[in-house]
Amino acid sequence: MEPRDKNDPAALRRLQNEVDRMFLELLRGERAPRCGRAAFRPNADVYYDTRAGKVVVRLELPGIDPDAIDLEVDDNMLRVSGVRTDERHPDAVYQQMEIVYGRFERSVMLPPEVDSGKASASYNAGYLEIVLPLKPRSAGRRIRINAKEDAAEGGQER
Repeated sequence: MEPRDKNDPAALRRLQNEVDRMFLELLRGERAPRCGRAAFRPNADVYYDTRAGKVVVRLELPGIDPDAIDLEVDDNMLRVSGVRTDERHPDAVYQQMEIVYGRFERSVMLPPEVDSGKASASYNAGYLEIVLPLKPRSAGRRIRINAKEDAAEGGQER
């Protein structure tokens, strides 16, 4: 066995490629959660449409079957969860791997005036859009105050 030259660029590239290949093979299965949270966290835009009187939540979810997405509103919290399945070829050895697969969840705090019972959702071109109309504002009402006389003066109401 010949001693290797530590300054041989070709040998260093081969070693780096081998380390990268082994690392990527370790990630073959579903990526592990990080610190108890899913590794995949889709980007979201949340905005008021003041003209239409609604809140819109738009999530970036390319490559996900809409049937694999769950939507839930509880106590003014919108939760979007699901799975992006990995359909890689079993014999593939990746040179580069950036797409994150596996379970995901996003939670968005909603304002109290949202009418979640009338919410709608649509999926188009990799974007999930959830529209939550705002409840109509109720007209204020005047509350009458009943004043009571001091007990020493007979305790009669006015």
